Amino acid sequence: MTRTYYNGLWICLHFQKLPIEIFTREKTAKPVVVTVKQRIVSINHSASVLGICVGNNLDTAHMLADNLVCFEKNEDKELSALKHLAQWAYQFTPKVSIKTPNSIQLEVRSSLKLFFGIKNIESKLRTGLKKMGFSVQVGIHKTPLAALAMAKSSRSALKNIPVDELDIELQVIEGLKKVGVFSLKDILDLPKTGLTRRYGSSIVDYLERLLGEKPDPQIFINEQPNFSSEINFLSEITNIKSLLFPIRRLLNELHGFLTSRQLAVNNFILKLTYHKNRIQSFNIHLTEPTNDVSTFLLLSEIQIEKIRGIREINSLKLTAHNFFPMPSLPGDLFHGTQFQQKDGRMTNTVEQEDRNRLFNMMNTRLGPHAYFQLSQENDHRPEKAWSIIPKDTKSGPQNHFTAINNRPMFLLNKPRKLKLRKNQPYLNGKLILLGGPERIDYGWWDYNINRDYYVARDDHTNSIYWIFHDQDHKDLQWFLHGIFA
Repeated sequence: MTRTYYNGLWICLHFQKLPIEIFTREKTAKPVVVTVKQRIVSINHSASVLGICVGNNLDTAHMLADNLVCFEKNEDKELSALKHLAQWAYQFTPKVSIKTPNSIQLEVRSSLKLFFGIKNIESKLRTGLKKMGFSVQVGIHKTPLAALAMAKSSRSALKNIPVDELDIELQVIEGLKKVGVFSLKDILDLPKTGLTRRYGSSIVDYLERLLGEKPDPQIFINEQPNFSSEINFLSEITNIKSLLFPIRRLLNELHGFLTSRQLAVNNFILKLTYHKNRIQSFNIHLTEPTNDVSTFLLLSEIQIEKIRGIREINSLKLTAHNFFPMPSLPGDLFHGTQFQQKDGRMTNTVEQEDRNRLFNMMNTRLGPHAYFQLSQENDHRPEKAWSIIPKDTKSGPQNHFTAINNRPMFLLNKPRKLKLRKNQPYLNGKLILLGGPERIDYGWWDYNINRDYYVARDDHTNSIYWIFHDQDHKDLQWFLHGIFA
């Protein structure tokens, strides 16, 4: 009895038109071709209708289509697109492998219950890929090579696949045809010893892995998430506002990627390639990790409005690398009450979102150093009791104590000496003491202050001030240090 080495179920996604579709994700009626050394290797539907065929030279294609768009085959971009699609397919199973040059394989047996069967998985794959602008041929079988062969041939049965569509060396295929072997079934009817003697051991090895008679280990993609998607333009873009539609498309892809993996990002990068392959990148930072596509779009629009001096844009690329688990509030018994947080605080989601939205807009328009937050310091001297830290600082000075005395929000950089009238402090009018004193005698190791602070009201303007007199002065001298209102 022949031993089998498969216990899985494989889906192969074969992107036969990948060389052309990396350039034509934006639907177009123009004829588009991809060439290698002036020879056409891939065409879109519009080019096919005009009579252009794979194998034609470029001169022939130009004769058939005066509005022809031509690209040179770019294997780096094809591999980048495959990696992007593999990351997208990770939402269906963690076992995803890339089969260069244009296929992806997924082992989905463990995902059947989650997605209610193989047909639902296949349907979701086709729908998602079509939405991203990629056509796909799907093959399903018990081994990776069998699924790949089914996808390439689009046959209903594995044994009916022609030898031309198997991953066998061309000279071996020609030799098999000469002896009347035209399908996989015909090959399997031949003895293995005869195949090995005539064509070498590689064909037998391939057949055993194809049928699951021999292990065929796969290298799966890294579980670390990574997002990189690109749109190439058939004609150069000169109006910056025209970028908004493709940007929206890429951001929707990012949103779908984040949602499927329950992730959020705190920054992403837009990269433009323009005149003579120059590159301009825009790094967009967010106050808090999120997957809100409307926020992504708003910040991208603000960034696009700032672009100057860029013309003839050829491509647009969106990348994201820093990912965080998507935060969620548990719907427990205390949800929405003051007991929801451990410290007794309530979280108002709407207020938090509005606050983050404002900070995100300021950050994008003005830059990350244009605004800051205040932090309380463990120092009793008013001028040293607080500090400025960047808004995006996650760890910094903490509130070591809680002030029990009234302190003004505004302090003078340097205390201002007040006038005296009949030994009473005077500003615009007579200052009437409302509260105090608060004695601050602190800082012998640095510089010491010995002051009595009072809250005072100006008799003329009714403004409220924070004043003190310095106990170290020989004379009773008053100073203005803060303003309440």
